[in-house]
Amino acid sequence: MRHNILIIDDNDINRLNLKLLLKREYAVFEAGDLEAAEEVLGNQRIDLVLLDLALPPEPDNPEVGLGYLATLRETNPDLTVIVITGHDAHEIARRAQQLGAAGFFAKPFQPEDVHEAVARAMEALHTRLREQALHHALQRRMEQEILGDSPAMCRLRAMIDSVAPMPSTVLIRGETGTGKELVARQLHARSLRSNGPFVAINCAAIRVEHLELELFGHEKGAFPGADRRKLGWFERASGGTLYLDEVANLPLSTQVKLLRVLEHGELCRVGGEATIHTDVRLICSTRKALDRLVRDGLFRDDLYFRIHVVEIEVPPLRAHLEDLPALADHILQRKALECGKEVERFGARALRQMAEYDWPGNVRELENIIERAVVLADGPEIDTLPPLHGPHGGEGVDLLAQWIERLPRSGIDADKLVARFERMLIEHALALHNGVKIKAGQWLGYGDSAKDRMRYQCEKFSIRPGAKP
Repeated sequence: MRHNILIIDDNDINRLNLKLLLKREYAVFEAGDLEAAEEVLGNQRIDLVLLDLALPPEPDNPEVGLGYLATLRETNPDLTVIVITGHDAHEIARRAQQLGAAGFFAKPFQPEDVHEAVARAMEALHTRLREQALHHALQRRMEQEILGDSPAMCRLRAMIDSVAPMPSTVLIRGETGTGKELVARQLHARSLRSNGPFVAINCAAIRVEHLELELFGHEKGAFPGADRRKLGWFERASGGTLYLDEVANLPLSTQVKLLRVLEHGELCRVGGEATIHTDVRLICSTRKALDRLVRDGLFRDDLYFRIHVVEIEVPPLRAHLEDLPALADHILQRKALECGKEVERFGARALRQMAEYDWPGNVRELENIIERAVVLADGPEIDTLPPLHGPHGGEGVDLLAQWIERLPRSGIDADKLVARFERMLIEHALALHNGVKIKAGQWLGYGDSAKDRMRYQCEKFSIRPGAKP
């Protein structure tokens, strides 16, 4: 790709000479004043500007050119600028470099000086572009990886590998923040449609009355204000994958039309009569119980069976906490890169905070907390995390009911779980009261039998408080 150079100089002869020197290697644009320069910059992609500081209306005053250099650097910080000066070269060059100039040469200029200055500037530009490309590639790779060596995450990756090459529709289930869209992107990337588009839509973020228009598109004049034809998501995703997040939010009227597309592979734009064939793999996700919505008449059973050919369950973070250190380190690297900060690791206290928290907001909450910690960090180590509040609920919220709601759908060992809960209550009560059994038992509501019941509980769970009652 040829790079574009803009020469800003009010002297026609100078512009011509510079153009003759550079036109073999670069596409050269010219401007004799600042107004013409602004027009070129507004209409062309310019990689390098050669800026003569002797510009009208005061060609003997380099402050005009220096002022425009400052403006260029402020409005186009990625634009590389070399200044041309006929004045006190060293002093002007120093000031220009302070303002962000990549180099300079003086008038009358020598061809080798021009070529050398431009070559240095272009090399710096190429280096910056390579670094940006590496940065974006690394960021994309880091954002698209499904990390974790726990059994739960290994099963998830194995499921993705099995399902991805198939043409079947997929329903992804999981709590908010678990990474359902990441799973959908992995399914697309490993499918035969990976070269096609991946279109991701959050149905909960769009007004119900607009969902049909967005899904299927509309013709010009379909409704007041429809001044042109608009393609819907299905057409835009043709040949690839359409991902509908929070599919439970689709109104029943839209569900009927979605079912037709899935059954026949064709649709009609709103306000149109032409039948349009579409070739899309549909992946849906939800955090709601669709089977319950079907029973309540809020979701069509025939559509449910169409999108529920294969189900993938994304585990909540609390179900694979053994992956937390690797996840946190991965997110830390990405957030430090995004924020441009040299934050390298977590301290022991921060790691302990993460391990003791149940992460109701899952990986999304973990990302937010780590980003906040990176922003606030003043050194290479994060010693402590910002306050971990999470959506635990406040007054009037049944926390125990919330906990039960989050139990895995695959089943539990009730006896083991109840015993663990009971032991944790006893240990917490003892910790609150410095190991004094009677006070701990009273806090637990044991009343007059607090001493005997606490002795029994401590023997039952082999708990040995540090303090004597």
